[in-house]
Amino acid sequence: MEIRNFRKAYKLELIPASHAGITLGDLIWDPVLGPPVFNRKNMPNTIFTAFLDAGKINEEEWAAYQEENRLSSLMDAQLASRTVEVDAEIIRELRHPELGKIKGEFLSEKISKFTFGNLMVREMKNLVRVRIDHFLEGMKAEKWKQYDGSIRRVYMITELYYGTIRLIVEKQFSAELEGLLKNTSLEAKARTEKNHAVEYAFSHDNVPFAMRIEHIRTFNG
Repeated sequence: MEIRNFRKAYKLELIPASHAGITLGDLIWDPVLGPPVFNRKNMPNTIFTAFLDAGKINEEEWAAYQEENRLSSLMDAQLASRTVEVDAEIIRELRHPELGKIKGEFLSEKISKFTFGNLMVREMKNLVRVRIDHFLEGMKAEKWKQYDGSIRRVYMITELYYGTIRLIVEKQFSAELEGLLKNTSLEAKARTEKNHAVEYAFSHDNVPFAMRIEHIRTFNG
């Protein structure tokens, strides 16, 4: 499944710059016009940084809110499918911190199938959503210029999706893949040989591959 079809099917965005540092409440720019942008010069990178800059919260509160989002627990994802398949051609765009160490040509040309299974989600808690809504209403009323100039047109991450990574390669390429894996910290949880192919399963290692984003302008806690 390529990115446009993925978005249509799951109402989610693939994360092209996936890394463990992405967290709930992070702000995203222009996801419809191309790869999402996770930072912009002179702009806040998280919703709580925007509130800190606007004087709505102090640094201690900022740290507490950030930690609360970071520690949100993982739960089984309630998607129609327990497996998400993506086209091999877009694997390189995901830029997974460990998969990215495998040569891009191998990923796009020799991987028969690439899926995320055992899907898990980290969701923004309802209480956090209510707090954000409250602060946004305050900014609209008291700091409109700052609200309009920094975050009104921005999107915010409210859900992050994780999954066991599964790669299937033809047997003739399995030795080459295993050699490439030595340059990463990825360790196969399972290796299954079939008639003409080998399937490898890896832990998601707390790295999200997809996200749900909501427009700040229409956000409702």
